[in-house]
Amino acid sequence: MNYYFLLEDSESFIKVLPYWLKHMGFNCTRVMNIAEIKQNNYVLQSGHGVTQLITRALFDTIDTIINYPNTIDYLIIILDTENLEPCVRKAQVMHKIKEKYSTKEFDFKIEILVCNHCFETWLLGAKDIYPHESVNPDSFFYPYYKHYNVSVQDPENMLVPNNINETIAKYHFHYLHELFRYKRIQYRKNKPNYVQTKEYFDLIVERVHNTMQIESFQIFFDFFKRQTMQIDSM
Repeated sequence: MNYYFLLEDSESFIKVLPYWLKHMGFNCTRVMNIAEIKQNNYVLQSGHGVTQLITRALFDTIDTIINYPNTIDYLIIILDTENLEPCVRKAQVMHKIKEKYSTKEFDFKIEILVCNHCFETWLLGAKDIYPHESVNPDSFFYPYYKHYNVSVQDPENMLVPNNINETIAKYHFHYLHELFRYKRIQYRKNKPNYVQTKEYFDLIVERVHNTMQIESFQIFFDFFKRQTMQIDSM
């Protein structure tokens, strides 16, 4: 089985995903480009933002796969929903594909996975990441702490406070950033080492399995567990 990943993210998730794939037992080896594909390999590419991904990057990727027939089994597209519902974001991508390739039959499958609302939303789902102690009202983190308890309430349902002019995805990023700063954990989009670890990944998995929250992560996780089982059975 061979895979071609096209990610909206160009900084954090694209660095983290190879580690998370290993944590899920996904027994494929990354190669740099499709010409190096042999067996049980994958290519990982950034679409550099949703606007680029659903136009030029998406079409360029599909054209590349078409030029290497019988090489790729799955094109996996992963992007943020931002303020859209997951089904709307997925339909948006499929519409672009059908519009461009209406008469073309592909020899590969397409799977669209979404982070609802962004990668940081998933990271907020790690079990026990929210402070157990009461946060001082003078703390820089207190407005986030007071607004939403991400350890009990589903991070995917967290909206932006009325007095904040940000998208949901941007607010979730700031929430995570300030939460990590409060806990003296270093996290930057271009240096996401802390969340690459199996320990952090397992905290998200445990939370999802115990609460059935963070549905978009559950869909992501289940897809790759199925792929892992299929690869291992070959």
